[in-house]
Amino acid sequence: MIAAVRLLAALAIAATSVEAFATTRPPSSAAICKSPGGSIARSGRGRGTRSPSSLCEQPPSQTSVTIASVAADAMDLTHDAVTLVGKSASTLVSASFFVLLAYQRDAVILGLWLGSIINAVLSKVAKKALNHERPQALQNSEKIKLKPSDGGMPSSHAMSLGFIGVSILGGGVIPAEHRIVAGSLMAIYSAMALRYRVRDHLHTTEQVAVGLTLGIANALAWLRLATGDGPVLSWVRDNFVSPETGLFPYSALAVPIVVGILVVGSFERRIGLWLKENGKKDD
Repeated sequence: MIAAVRLLAALAIAATSVEAFATTRPPSSAAICKSPGGSIARSGRGRGTRSPSSLCEQPPSQTSVTIASVAADAMDLTHDAVTLVGKSASTLVSASFFVLLAYQRDAVILGLWLGSIINAVLSKVAKKALNHERPQALQNSEKIKLKPSDGGMPSSHAMSLGFIGVSILGGGVIPAEHRIVAGSLMAIYSAMALRYRVRDHLHTTEQVAVGLTLGIANALAWLRLATGDGPVLSWVRDNFVSPETGLFPYSALAVPIVVGILVVGSFERRIGLWLKENGKKDD
């Protein structure tokens, strides 16, 4: 389990730098030509040196144009992919967890779901207690239409992604032979989602880092309670799971749907913004 956590953290750090690296454009030949400076030395017998003006007189080769075009397309694709993942992360992760819950329906997955809800509530309580402002640039951003009004420390998205990733990998939900691949995919996806939140000024890097750390720590603590001989797992088995089948009924899935909308869907934030906007209209 510790190895899986280390893999998840390492891949998340590595994947976070993908878009940052891709968005660092190399200087174009036009920019080089416009830059002041001396001559550019060239090695070789009898060649001496060539001035920047002589270099600028030569048109770029077809190969360099092709490479620049491919690099630009890759940067645009990476940017769009990060945006798509970031905007859909909350909905997609919640829906995926619900599908897993509905498919497995045993005490382990139910206990992990309960832990994810507690983790989400703790993130909201921590935001209220710390009251740490989000980046100032968020208020001037035209990309984010529905601007959050709550604090930014810690990032609730980072806490949820950290908790769900570690708990799913460490809780025995995924077969051992598939955990490395599944952990790698979850780490890359989480890194892209969190990169989006920093890039578009929804959170600072520190807010995301603290949220991810808290989420992983909560998952490690919860796994001790909700797996093996843990008291949470025993309580779930005794109260919510059929002793004959070891499963909970499909009708009980209505509870996670309602709770997920209220807690994970930031229901209270949307209601608060709606009341605020209607208050301005009345004034």
